[in-house]
Amino acid sequence: MSSRASFEQLGDRVIDATRRWLRSGRRQRLQHDLYTVDGVELSLAQIDALEVVSARDMRMHELAARLHIDPSTATRTTAPLVGLGLVEREPDPTNRRYVIVRCTTSGRQAAARIAADRRRLMRDVLRPMAPERRLLFAELLEEYLDLMDAYRAPGNR
Repeated sequence: MSSRASFEQLGDRVIDATRRWLRSGRRQRLQHDLYTVDGVELSLAQIDALEVVSARDMRMHELAARLHIDPSTATRTTAPLVGLGLVEREPDPTNRRYVIVRCTTSGRQAAARIAADRRRLMRDVLRPMAPERRLLFAELLEEYLDLMDAYRAPGNR
């Protein structure tokens, strides 16, 4: 088999594995269980926002920058979190043109529970792998994601 054909086969395997992961009913159930707070399943964007804000209070535009999203998207992302009492938004007392986002006690507790449950899940899932393979898996996944982030399609450079 030519190196081009084997490279294409490898690409197909990565695509198939990615599809399998994205479409996995088991993954969807686990995600639902992990990311449900007070009976509401939070979106991945909402989880990201909750985790960032649980680390420290910040202005809305800072949250948007941390999440690499538009400030209006950050506002829409946090609105359900405000509704659930997980975060609060209030005018910045030093400059009322800005909005401060801060985590409530229940928001910090939810973020901590989600992080702990996610770590426990990863430990349980990866436990059967040899320790050196776990490390290799993490390194390769990080490298793959970095390459995807850096990729520019021809004509979009």
